[in-house]
Amino acid sequence: MPLGESVGEQSLTRRRLLMIPGPTECLDEVLESMARSPPAHYMDEFVPIYEEVIKMLKQLYGTKSDVFLITGSGSAGLEASVVSLIEPGDKVVADDYYLKFLEVVGAKVILLERERGEAITPSIIERTLKKEHGVKAVAIAHNDTAQGITNPINEIGEVVKNYGALFIVDAVSSLGGMPIKFDEWCIDVCSSGTQKALSAPPGLAPIAVSERAWEVIMNRKTPIPSRYLNLLSYREAIEKHGQWHPTPFTTSTSLVVGLYASLKSIMSEGLDKVYERHAKAASAVRESLKAAGLKLLVKDERYASNTVTAVIWPERYSYEKFWYLLYDKYRVMIGNPPVQWVSWPIFRGCFRIGHMGRTAKRDHIMYTISAIENALLEISYPIKTGTMTEAAERILT
Repeated sequence: MPLGESVGEQSLTRRRLLMIPGPTECLDEVLESMARSPPAHYMDEFVPIYEEVIKMLKQLYGTKSDVFLITGSGSAGLEASVVSLIEPGDKVVADDYYLKFLEVVGAKVILLERERGEAITPSIIERTLKKEHGVKAVAIAHNDTAQGITNPINEIGEVVKNYGALFIVDAVSSLGGMPIKFDEWCIDVCSSGTQKALSAPPGLAPIAVSERAWEVIMNRKTPIPSRYLNLLSYREAIEKHGQWHPTPFTTSTSLVVGLYASLKSIMSEGLDKVYERHAKAASAVRESLKAAGLKLLVKDERYASNTVTAVIWPERYSYEKFWYLLYDKYRVMIGNPPVQWVSWPIFRGCFRIGHMGRTAKRDHIMYTISAIENALLEISYPIKTGTMTEAAERILT
């Protein structure tokens, strides 16, 4: 390392293509828009931008309900959903990721049990709600980023509503990459993040809130145990001083400006075309992997995600060698580095490829598939040159 050059500085110059399930590659216009001094978080230099961002987010969410921006990662939105709606002792049906948030507020959690690689279906939800009486809410992911599975929330919402429960949805890796119809699908709170299909940096959590959710919040028996993640704080800010100061706290204005550029790009392309592009990219990735004889983690491809694909690794070959060939030689970073297998059992035995936002485009997909094919050849995996790239090319042309 040259004298005076820090490890941090050196790492910043060694760019890799981010094909992980987020954060993903940012759009050039997003980075350019942020390369200036941040505006103040109030008055006419910022408010019109914020209002336009909210307007475009409502289009993505498919809602006329309230939408806010919380400064924080996608998890901030998930926690805001829980702390604002759920009280100690409330019974909640939930998936694994919501579990810790719910435990913090003292909820009684009914964890949805299913085999690895299986989607959460309406029948699973109905069976659970029939068995468990007095459930206040169902909290699940629209898109299970860990497993590359899209749960059919378009069908689940009606089931949840029929049982009188609230429907809380994690759309962190789906918003901007696949359709969401908040109002039509009977969703009550839906939170996301900017660092995945929106092709912006991490740090903002868009969140949509229904009128039914507000009724529950307003009639709580106990105070909301948070100031910063209290959804009422965001509503009150709009009601009291939204025309000049639309957020209750200092928001990350540079990130809002970047998100504005991202959303403008999405709207310019057209939502239908954006969703079609993601579906095509996902299909190309899946078909190329299957052509190589690799097995997808998702058991039923009807529920395969259009933003992330999880692949079961063949045990007889060195995953560490494969992963680091991609990382060091081909400059591609895919999800689930070997160290993650040790730390988090949910990721063990598989790798993930993100194809969302900017990376759901032909050049990114073809380069990644080519790199994976070459890395497999180098570890003596039985595959012929061109097998994967030709399979992907057939989908993308």
